[in-house]
Amino acid sequence: MGAALVFLLVACSGEAQRRRTPTAAASTPTLRLASPQSGTKVKNGERLTVSSLHSYTGYDSVVASLDGRRIARMADTSADVEVETKTLGVKQLKVTAYSEGKEAAAARVSITVLAPKPPKMYGYAVVNVYPHDEHAYTQGLLMYRDELYEGLGEYGKSAVRKVELRSGKTLQQKELHDRYFGEGICILNGLLYQLTWREQTCLVYNAETLEQQATLPYAGEGWGLTTDGTHLIMSNGSNALNFMSPGNLAVQKRLEVYTDRRAVGQLNELELIDGEVWANVYGSDNIVCIDTASGAVTGVIDMQGLLPDNLTDRHTDVLNGIAYNEKTGQIFVTGKNWKRLFEIKPRTKK
Repeated sequence: MGAALVFLLVACSGEAQRRRTPTAAASTPTLRLASPQSGTKVKNGERLTVSSLHSYTGYDSVVASLDGRRIARMADTSADVEVETKTLGVKQLKVTAYSEGKEAAAARVSITVLAPKPPKMYGYAVVNVYPHDEHAYTQGLLMYRDELYEGLGEYGKSAVRKVELRSGKTLQQKELHDRYFGEGICILNGLLYQLTWREQTCLVYNAETLEQQATLPYAGEGWGLTTDGTHLIMSNGSNALNFMSPGNLAVQKRLEVYTDRRAVGQLNELELIDGEVWANVYGSDNIVCIDTASGAVTGVIDMQGLLPDNLTDRHTDVLNGIAYNEKTGQIFVTGKNWKRLFEIKPRTKK
């Protein structure tokens, strides 16, 4: 092979190799934000300063978005934006720079959106006092067709029962298997649903006969349960409420609960009253009233001192149990192993 031909082949091979080898891509810059810092808390409806440590020169446009919804076009490296969300809780704030219609750089931080205003503070007035089974570890309480239903907990003692309000006597009862720790209850479309604590099983009964009809699985712990007439609403001890399909307990919506200052966790027994979810806060004397659209706590009812000291003993446990008679507007509350059940009315604190 002649020298000229060898040179030509080598040259062509080198040229082909260069064509196959991609050119080193220019590094994609990452925006850095000066504010807000990750974890910043802001009330819903307030304004928040968003500022970058970088110039926006060279980009076609820069926009800020909150959980995927555009909230501002950034004409300068700093802008005041209005934080307005349908629901509260942890949201992702993203600043995105575009060049030629494509994302060229971005910065992300998580912020926490709080309720726009503090909750109203309430005390209570006792309207009536009724007997209550002091051995009933109350996990759920409700009124259905003017009858009182109660769900009981503890392994080996769990049950669901109908109770005569004025006497406190058990009219009808269905015991749970010893492997179940009974939790919150609600009734929807003639079916009574009862959660279990750690067994991830919801027991479904005929509300009239208490005969079991089915079991439904769900993930995590079960605490409190109520219904808005369409969904089952469940608490699990966190600051979240899950709105679930009654047919299969699939979660349709998750609502995080906040005041204007903080998350409210330990949500326990639930009841829907006048369109709001009322929840016992486990381990406290407080009942919180929750807006079902946003998760904002609109009111706090301080139930301290409801059960007199002379009606307590070493078995008396925490406040837990809220029932509402929609026909009469009556509200009933009790606690775990309490000797009394109370009809109460909230009253605004001065």
